[in-house]
Amino acid sequence: MRTFLFRPPGPSPRVFNSGAAKPQRTLIQQGAIDVLSDLKRPAGYLVDVIPWGAVVRTHTDDEGVAMLVDALAGRAPAIAVATGDRTTEPAGVGGLVGRSTIELLIYHASSHARSLQRGRQESDVTALANLRADPGLHVILEHAAELLVGQRCGASTAIKQIRADTEVELATTPAVTIWLQTYQITVVSRATEYRTAQQLLGSLAFDLGPTQPPGVDSTAVRLALTIDLPGGS
Repeated sequence: MRTFLFRPPGPSPRVFNSGAAKPQRTLIQQGAIDVLSDLKRPAGYLVDVIPWGAVVRTHTDDEGVAMLVDALAGRAPAIAVATGDRTTEPAGVGGLVGRSTIELLIYHASSHARSLQRGRQESDVTALANLRADPGLHVILEHAAELLVGQRCGASTAIKQIRADTEVELATTPAVTIWLQTYQITVVSRATEYRTAQQLLGSLAFDLGPTQPPGVDSTAVRLALTIDLPGGS
């Protein structure tokens, strides 16, 4: 039996061909969440900014809308962040180098019912008097675009600036109104022709080491795995 400890990453070999330690989609999603989180309370008006692992594009997708509402769990005003389709134009010999476009999907939810005329769209007297009140979707959509457009996610030169694309109504119900903003991000990808599955899997475990040596702070350990090895070694 042997115990392996996963420690917070320090200097390490690259994990992906992009040169980054995380997939490009992960860097894009996390980068957008970091930027938009500046709008969260107590300084701002958003209750939360969350990652979402699914995609819904149209008001006719009742199941997808229901999944998104469940993920928001009553939190509003709030934003959910996901990534969508990816299209690639191969380049170079053998298509090993390519330029791709990845969709960044920003879902905006508002649930206040302060005005039957303005609904959840325009700011009202309450929002103007309290910076932490739901300001309406017009403000939320505009602020998100102002923060996101032109930004780079993940501090990677392989991930280009965020570009605005479309803005559509997704759902309007008595409980919540949801709008979807779609952004486009160009990324550069490079495939290694002779890289094997074993190398890929091994690179994910680069920070797995043997049992914690004496003098190492136990708080630095994130995960411990105990594995039975043949022969009891």
